[in-house]
Amino acid sequence: MPTRLIDIGHDVSALPRLVLSSNIRHPQQTKYAALSYCWGTEMDAKSQFKTEKMSLEHRFVGLPSELMTPTTKDAILLARAIGLRYLWIDALCIIQDDENDWSHESSQMNLVYRHAFVTLCSLNSDSCHEGFLNRVPAVEMPFQSTIRKAIKGFCLIRLRSRVGIKLDRRRYIWDSILSKWNRRCWTFQEKEMSTRLLLFGSLRMHFACARSEWSEGDETVRERFTSGVTDQIIMFKDNRISSGELYDCWASLVHQYGHRLVTFGNDRLPAIAGLARMIGEALQDRYLAGLWEGDLLFGLAWHSQTDMLSHGLEAHVQSIRERNYVAPSWSWAACPTVGILIPGGAYAIEESTVMEVNTDADSSDPYGQVTGGFLRIRGKMARMPDWLPSGEGARWTNSWFQFLADPSDDNIYVVTDWLHKDKEAGLENLIVMLLYSIENDGGVEAPRLRALLLHPAVEFGTYYRVGVVESGGYEGYREMRGWFKESQEETICII
Repeated sequence: MPTRLIDIGHDVSALPRLVLSSNIRHPQQTKYAALSYCWGTEMDAKSQFKTEKMSLEHRFVGLPSELMTPTTKDAILLARAIGLRYLWIDALCIIQDDENDWSHESSQMNLVYRHAFVTLCSLNSDSCHEGFLNRVPAVEMPFQSTIRKAIKGFCLIRLRSRVGIKLDRRRYIWDSILSKWNRRCWTFQEKEMSTRLLLFGSLRMHFACARSEWSEGDETVRERFTSGVTDQIIMFKDNRISSGELYDCWASLVHQYGHRLVTFGNDRLPAIAGLARMIGEALQDRYLAGLWEGDLLFGLAWHSQTDMLSHGLEAHVQSIRERNYVAPSWSWAACPTVGILIPGGAYAIEESTVMEVNTDADSSDPYGQVTGGFLRIRGKMARMPDWLPSGEGARWTNSWFQFLADPSDDNIYVVTDWLHKDKEAGLENLIVMLLYSIENDGGVEAPRLRALLLHPAVEFGTYYRVGVVESGGYEGYREMRGWFKESQEETICII
């Protein structure tokens, strides 16, 4: 049970109020709904009806309707409609200005959603100040068959946003992909952890659980074949999948999570902490700002995405030095939007050695915020070749792609953590450090190399991670391997 719940009473005449779950008479038999929604802009978040230290005692007395946001009102209305007395909403059940309470309660988020009887998902609202039970108005159009006069009725037509993706409109993915809810960090974990989802989109209402899914208007319930995080952990504990496959499961989760947005940068790690805790407890591995010690070399090879990055190398390095600290530069959490490179292939061979690594947790929770970190690593290093950066003219991009020979599989591919166009100052300072090689089964495909792109930090021997480099094809592998032919192993510190 969560520490606090909202008791909405037995009927509409009851005044909802905050209660301690420890005071509920039969907690084992108590069912509660959890709400998954978007807070909205920073201004919306500040003005939301919430619980703070000064208002905590008042919340135990009652939650006045005139103070509630439309989202809270709809959640209470819905919980009553489906016969549940208790409801969990983060803004009200967590003391928002109490760092200790927020840290503890946010670290239990996986349990809150996993044990909720159902999670109510507000797909069709972008803010806590918008309700989610009122959908886009429908226009009723009469229909009369010109072929068979007995066939007649009406169609409901709703305006929707245009998207360039062909989707089955009956399934909730259609409403999901149109929603801001599907692009927020916190809602990702809430969806993954929940056992049952009741989703309210602008077009339809939907239901999903581990085995089935249904959309309003469907005559049948569809079977689901996807396996969630809990399923993967159960299979790992039953020795049906390896630790490597569970690491890949985490990489896949981060890949999906990496493009999502968060109002406060410091929430980027806490917003996925519940999933991390579940996997960490199963693996019995040390969690390091979004990466795992037992899979660290492979976890370092993430790549940046989209146009939310710094424009220019100098601006990027400056932003690392002056930013509000979220994670060390070698963690994907330090980048606004990321994708994850899973090693793949039959054999991944480590080419560097992690000597020491540490992150400074902001609290006793190792899965939450961090305030510092370093990675001491030993391996072969080489200066980035002058010919590798390719000019992109006036177009801002975060990649360099150099073809070495025909066919086009022979290449060197660089993804930078900043945006660039024409060749710029400072590129001569960039260093490449070899991470690992990938040998494919049977030698059918060419082996590959992956390396980190580094920039010197202020102190001698320390660096920032600023990108990732990968070879493609046999020529790309030979070319990139040649960079390190004369190199001796060095030990450096990445911060």
